Amino acid sequence: MNTLKLEMENCYGIQKIQQDIDFSKNNVAVIYAPNGTMKSSFAKTFEAIRDGKTVEEKVYGCKSKYSITDETSTAISPESIMVINPFDENAYENQGTLMANETLRRQYIQIYKSIDQSREAMFGKIKASLKYSSRSSFDAGSSMLNDWGYTKKDLFLCLKEIENKLNNSELQCSLKEEELDYNTLFNSKVYSMVTSGKTSELIEEYEKKYSELLEKSLYMQKGVIDHNNYANISDSLGNNGFFGAKNEIRLVAKDGSTSVTLRTQGELNELIKKEKEQVLNTKELKDLFEKINKAISKNKDTQAFNAYLQQHPDVVAEYRDIDKFKKKVWVKVFDIYQAELHDLLEYYDKAQNDLKQLRDKAKSETTDWNRALDLFKKRFFVPFSIEPANQEDVILNLDLPSFKYIFEDNRGSKEVSKEDLLDVLSTGEKRAYYILNLIFQILVAQKDGREKLVILDDISESFDYKNKHAIIEYISDIAEYTSSQGEKVFKVILLTHNFDFYRTVASRITKRGNSYIAYTDGGKINFEKGQYTRNLFGYYKDEIAKGNKDNIVVASIPFVRNLIEYTEGDSNPEYLKLTSLLHYKPDTTTIELGEIEKIYNQYWCKSSNVNFAKNRETDHIYDIIIKEADAIVPVEKLEIESKLILSMAIRLKSDEYMIQKISSKVTNGTAIINDIYQKRNQSAWLYKEYKKNINDNAMEILEQVAMLTPENIHLNSFMFEPILDMSLLHLYDLYQEVKNLLIKNAVITP
Repeated sequence: MNTLKLEMENCYGIQKIQQDIDFSKNNVAVIYAPNGTMKSSFAKTFEAIRDGKTVEEKVYGCKSKYSITDETSTAISPESIMVINPFDENAYENQGTLMANETLRRQYIQIYKSIDQSREAMFGKIKASLKYSSRSSFDAGSSMLNDWGYTKKDLFLCLKEIENKLNNSELQCSLKEEELDYNTLFNSKVYSMVTSGKTSELIEEYEKKYSELLEKSLYMQKGVIDHNNYANISDSLGNNGFFGAKNEIRLVAKDGSTSVTLRTQGELNELIKKEKEQVLNTKELKDLFEKINKAISKNKDTQAFNAYLQQHPDVVAEYRDIDKFKKKVWVKVFDIYQAELHDLLEYYDKAQNDLKQLRDKAKSETTDWNRALDLFKKRFFVPFSIEPANQEDVILNLDLPSFKYIFEDNRGSKEVSKEDLLDVLSTGEKRAYYILNLIFQILVAQKDGREKLVILDDISESFDYKNKHAIIEYISDIAEYTSSQGEKVFKVILLTHNFDFYRTVASRITKRGNSYIAYTDGGKINFEKGQYTRNLFGYYKDEIAKGNKDNIVVASIPFVRNLIEYTEGDSNPEYLKLTSLLHYKPDTTTIELGEIEKIYNQYWCKSSNVNFAKNRETDHIYDIIIKEADAIVPVEKLEIESKLILSMAIRLKSDEYMIQKISSKVTNGTAIINDIYQKRNQSAWLYKEYKKNINDNAMEILEQVAMLTPENIHLNSFMFEPILDMSLLHLYDLYQEVKNLLIKNAVITP
């Protein structure tokens, strides 16, 4: 692929892009994009194509269209796309696949995603059956594990045990689905009351008497078949059409003395009801129940439990062993969702075989992983070295892969566990994972030998200066990787919001031809080629030397002022003179262009000795600033000089407006202004006094001035990003609003 032809419309946040990127002479392209312009949407589009998903526009529902082809109009294949997203502290939680290549990673994630979706759907239904709303914080899975004595990692062992006990006679529960109220039955107050003190003793006595009476029943026998079992049998026979098919059942008394034949579910339910009432309606049991009722009624926290027992006195005996009763309730609710449980466990067992195959493939990549570790150690700087500890099992783990961390200093070296690092190096540790993942994916792709289009989205973010430059050198090497046929493997697109990173990549790798700055104009994203890849102020100096370019002369004022401050200090007379062109002061409108030329030649253009003031030495630079600002048209452009000029004009006009208003409307206003002239940060003081003493409808505009202009008019060679990110149209509109303030208040003549 020599050319990448991009056409995108309504792709996530991208309204429109139409751009060709030439890879014929350079395998790497870098795109600087302000936040919100395109980076994430660009990467998402390629991810969707890679994964075979539909590209979308999710906010307005517009139809997405795209064409991503090479110079022969052949569509880029999904298999050729690699996307490396920005560093994210949570990006690798519960993946455990950093030791696997990208294909294995996606297969692994898809398997567990499917399992998790089925599990979450099932537990969502169970949560509702246990009378919890969807907004409740109740975690059905965690509660189940706790009640059955399992840990999180043994979730499926617990589910398998429950499935095996769905028909266990000792774990049957007579409650129906609509009667399953987990919080009422088992909240902490209830648990504490029924397992200690007087209530516990009464329940124990009740259960003993209940068992004695149960033994006198003709058809019920504790521990073998009681009303719980019979109720479940009745429901099962009824639900499966047993009685509807004209079948009948014959119950034999446990002593063999009599028997009864039942032809309908109603007859069976009536027998169960009578047998239960014979037990529950005895005077001994009723008296004990009343004692329990009185004991429970004394505690307002268990009133709901007390009301529940009034409706279901037969469950009192269950509280002799509340932990077993909890298990009965879980068996009951899982019996309701038996099909979902069976399907989940069946899919889980199948997935284990698939995961074993993935593990076997991962084992074969030991050499690649060790190569990645070696490369990482040589190129990147972290306060520890890393070694894999569980390579063979990593694919089957839900946790992150296990690494050994070896620290070395003047005291020697020591292995530290991951757990010991979390408080002090969790971010650094995950940064290391991130870099390792990048290296490993590239190594696997290199071994594959087929051409790849690699999208790297803000990979420099969150790394220190040394590692940023190590990444740049690594990318430079990636661009030179070749296949066994001598073809270069990788075409790389770097997306970044770090201007220093953009300039460094542009100067070391891409040069001007493949360096772009993205900006939005009326919804369309344009790519400006090769702008600001070199020293901006060297370029300005050259332009000024060529002839009368007043816009460049004006735009250079903040830089020359900073240059004097750095070399001479902020009490230098020329520094103060230039300050009067960034803040409206008594001498602002009288400073002449010839004075500015002398300052430039003395401190900046020493070798070129510029003469931009020739034949107009006495022209006022303030008038030139305003003239240049008024000449700017409302068309979105990247030009820093236009944004600088507008920012300067906005500041001067807003200062002028506040000075005139405070002087004319505030008692002792002139004294306030004269005092402010002597302070640093003049505009901030003016704004403070204006808000304190006037605070009218102009405040909204003045607040925007205070927020938008300070970074722009104190520009130096390391502070490009704020002004690059700023919309020229936004600054243009603000300038018009500030001018209108002066006109409306008759401070100046229109």
